[in-house]
Parts: sequence; C-alpha cells; structure tokens
Amino acid sequence: MSPSSLTETSIGPPAGSSAYYALQRCPRGSLQALRLLLDVHVQVRSVVTKVSDAAVAQAKLAWWQAQIEALDQGRPADHPSLRALAPHLQTQGLQPGALLGVTESVAIDLRQNRWMDRAALLHYCRVSSGQTLRNTAALLGLTSPAALDAAEELGCGLRLTSIIRHLGRDVAEGRVYLPLDVLQEHGVTAAQLQQRALTPPIRALLESETRRAQAALRAARQGLAPYPIAQTAPLIAIAAQYATLLREIERADYAVLHQRISLTPLRKLWISRSCTWRRGG
Repeated sequence: MSPSSLTETSIGPPAGSSAYYALQRCPRGSLQALRLLLDVHVQVRSVVTKVSDAAVAQAKLAWWQAQIEALDQGRPADHPSLRALAPHLQTQGLQPGALLGVTESVAIDLRQNRWMDRAALLHYCRVSSGQTLRNTAALLGLTSPAALDAAEELGCGLRLTSIIRHLGRDVAEGRVYLPLDVLQEHGVTAAQLQQRALTPPIRALLESETRRAQAALRAARQGLAPYPIAQTAPLIAIAAQYATLLREIERADYAVLHQRISLTPLRKLWISRSCTWRRGG
C-alpha cells in the first residue's frame, strides 16, 4: 500500500471508540495526520497486546525502532502509515525521533510486569501515551511549551485511567501496573489483586489512584484552557470522556477487578460534542 492509497477511511480508530469521537472534533487540515499518528501508536503498542512469543515481540519492536530511526536519518520508512506521516511531522517541525517514546514503552512492557515505584510508572506513562499526546498537540498546531506539556499530562491521565479500568484483565495476565510502593502504602499485595476480590484496602487503593488520574486530567484541561478551542477540542473531548469513565468507575464501586466498565458510543458522542460548550465543562 502506498501513502497515496491511505484514505481517511482506511486508517484510524474503530467506530465507537473514545479516540474516534475525539477525532471528530479535529480541524479538517489536521485529521489525516492525527489518524496516521494514532495508527502508528496502535500498531507499535500491538507488539505488547497481540504478540505472545517473546522473541517475536522483540524482533517486531526492533523493526519499528529501525523504521523510526530511518525516518530520523532522512530515509523512507517501509510501513505505509509511518511513511505517510513523515511529511506531516516535517510541516510541524517534529523530528521522527519524537515517535520513539512509544517504542520505549513497549520495551519496558517486554522486560517487566511490575513497577517498583510511582516515578517509574509515571515515566512509562510519559513515554507511551504522554509522548503521543504531545505529538498530537504539535500536529494540531499547539507549539508553545506550556501547551505541549499540558498535552503530555493528558496522555499520562489517559494511561492512568486505563490502568485502573483494565486492572482485572491485567492482573489475570500476570501484569500489575500499580507500583510496589503504592501497594505497600495500602497494605495490598499483587497476589491479593490476582484473587480479584474487592477488599477494603484494595478499594482504598483504587479510590486513591482514581483521584490521581482525575487530577492529571483536570490539570491537563486547565493547561489547555488558554488556547483556541479549534485546536484543543480533540484533546478536551478525550479528556472529558475519560473523566466521565472515572466517575462511572466510582459509581460502580471500583468493580474493575471482575468487570469491564465502559461508556456507550452514544454517550461518548454526546460528551465529545458538548464538552467545549463551557470552558472546564
């Protein structure tokens, strides 16, 4: 497939997803670039989510790293989405090396299934979703350091929310994203999480982590508030959807260990359309 054959409908997030509705708030001129960026992010992250053989996963990760480094050195990439994204990066003054954050996050996932402390977890959040959201802001024309930092904080908030939401699935697969120092603070062990029973200490842990994720999303929205809605609307839309998801998790009494809590597509659509009617709404 050549870059010219990548139409607006051939790539992008699945219909009904949070990203799908967020991109509906995107300025027309930035839409294709953001679809390409998200496609690259999802393809690289799929090395963790879809490849079970460790050697194959390492080989795929090395291939992606080589592809991005080739772009960084002025050579064309083989992957069509990555190759088509390159001119958009150049237009906004982004070095292709800015895409290496997501490959670093995959490398972290492949070498460990525990995080020792919050600093390590936040680093992981920043190089994965944080860097991708930072690149998203740049492609939207948000070039000030403060706006880029707010977008990175949004990425961290999204990742922290996903960690809470997918806790049951992840612990069933032997992966505990909640860091060891936080577990110890609440008197919770990984083995207790794997029993998937909502004990009072685990509930307190989830309450605390939910507040942290909410604070990150709130800080990101406040940081984006001074900038034009025409540029920030996609970022605000996804922040609003994830903030609503956290409220649903609270209403469900943090039942994330044994069920998947989601928003309906219609509700996501409403949130993405209405979230910018009032600043901070």
